[in-house]
Amino acid sequence: MIAAHETGLSEKITTVRSVAVRTRINPDIVRDSPVGRIPVLVLDGGIVLSGSFAICDYLDSLHGGRKLIPLQGESRWRELELHGVADGLLDLLLIWRGETMKPESQRNTELCDSCIARARHCLIWLDERAGEFSDEDFGIGQITAGIVLDYLDFRFPEVDWRASNRNLREWHKLFCKRPSSKATEIVNDE
Repeated sequence: MIAAHETGLSEKITTVRSVAVRTRINPDIVRDSPVGRIPVLVLDGGIVLSGSFAICDYLDSLHGGRKLIPLQGESRWRELELHGVADGLLDLLLIWRGETMKPESQRNTELCDSCIARARHCLIWLDERAGEFSDEDFGIGQITAGIVLDYLDFRFPEVDWRASNRNLREWHKLFCKRPSSKATEIVNDE
């Protein structure tokens, strides 16, 4: 939805608030997304796009402005590099969250420790890159980085990522002020 707001397409999308929980199947979601995950975008012709990147790529194809996913050249590869690290961090956080939801006696502590260590490496990398964000166009990489930091705050408030990641902390303040970010703040529907 951030991409929809950034591209001026948010008013053309009918949203349906859905909750996907790892331990239950939501029949409304699996009707369109057999894997039972969100987001999903159902196009007018019946094609169903599943996953944030595919949806953002589609939305990017519909407008004539600056692309969130550059079409070619080094700017494309840098955008995809940033997106890949931020998206990978989100994957780690989802795995970690899944483990923390289990009773303590059933948690895989080795997996949790690995997720925590890799998440720290991602945050260090993002902090170094965040120093360059002001020189780069706002695109899919920064969108994903902002979303993953919001998720980290939402699901892991005990993780003080701001304390040791000054560039990322300062950039995230700017991200949170964007109208697209304000319009899509996380809501706890559990």
